[in-house]
Amino acid sequence: MKANILLNVEVVSKKNGRRHGLVKSLVVVNHVIRYLVINPGGVFSKAQFFKPENILDVNYKRLVIESEKVIIKAKGQKVKDYLDEAFPLMDYPVVDKNKESFGHVVNATIEEGTFAITEYEISRSFFDDIDHGFAIIPAEELTYKDQVLYYEKDMYDLGFKEQGTGIANKLLGVK
Repeated sequence: MKANILLNVEVVSKKNGRRHGLVKSLVVVNHVIRYLVINPGGVFSKAQFFKPENILDVNYKRLVIESEKVIIKAKGQKVKDYLDEAFPLMDYPVVDKNKESFGHVVNATIEEGTFAITEYEISRSFFDDIDHGFAIIPAEELTYKDQVLYYEKDMYDLGFKEQGTGIANKLLGVK
């Protein structure tokens, strides 16, 4: 499953049909999704998040959980306790072994059941994405440290999987 399926979908309780808000962020620790963060709306609302194991069903419009009892509501320092050593998945910066920034995370492939991330899709630049599509990097080649994902190779060593990527290739047949 792709990570973007879990974002910007409405969270609904199966038990009573209550709507809790939209999933705004995926929190990752050691290449595993630990929490989904809900934006319930409202200025003074507490942070709300839940573990991915509590997902009963998901599609592009809504995500169903058993009941609101699985939602963790916290504020301030409590949120930091839950999310220590974690990073939000999308738009996270990626640097190479020379500490050169070369892109950011735009999506990821998630194993169903374990919620482990097997590979990340990295956008390097608008024009490179048009020509080649996103770079796909296996999770084991990236390390989280100091609020950055480190790629253990040089940024020019990115391999492309056969995925029919690149807008120019898809739309115009350019190779």
